[in-house]
Amino acid sequence: MGAKGISVEVINLLTLRPLDRKTVIESVKKTGRCVALEQGWPQCGISSEIAAILMESDAFNYLDAPMERVTGADVPMPYAKELEDAALPKLDDVIAAIERTTYRRMAA
Repeated sequence: MGAKGISVEVINLLTLRPLDRKTVIESVKKTGRCVALEQGWPQCGISSEIAAILMESDAFNYLDAPMERVTGADVPMPYAKELEDAALPKLDDVIAAIERTTYRRMAA
């Protein structure tokens, strides 16, 4: 990411319950942005919970761009290794989401 002139703050949520809401909110207040990454489906995942936390707290007022969620594909998890790899998020997906939130590349 440094080669593209982008620096990020990474939060590794070690537990989902209890969820470290304070750290997430403080990070958004500091950076003004949020990109959440998870391997699960887009519906009912931890990224959805993080979005709700941001909407329900004063962190919303600090967002300079809409939150981006990078999730697994909304398909049943395939058994074939090649298809499984295609269904899970990749580094390029994360970089594209970061570029969208920093207005370096707009969505098509």
